[in-house]
Amino acid sequence: MSWIIFLLIGILIGIFAGYFIGKRQSGENYVNYSERMKSENLGKIRNYLKSADSKISNGDVRKLLHVSDSTACRYLNDLEKEGLIKQVGTDGPKVYYRKN
Repeated sequence: MSWIIFLLIGILIGIFAGYFIGKRQSGENYVNYSERMKSENLGKIRNYLKSADSKISNGDVRKLLHVSDSTACRYLNDLEKEGLIKQVGTDGPKVYYRKN
């Protein structure tokens, strides 16, 4: 009876291992997916900045993209390094970014 249980467990482990190995080899890897998502999200922020107001805050980015606070900060910092936006204010909830 116990050998049947071990056999079933072995079969299940084999199925899961085969599935994950096959998925990893055939699909898009995590790094490519992350870079693609980052590029798409930065594009969404650029489109948002084309609006008449042309200013954006961390909270706006979080709502627009449904991302965390730290991810929103990274996106805004990337756009600031590109020279697209400039930070107004130094710290806290009153900080926003204005289009250059």
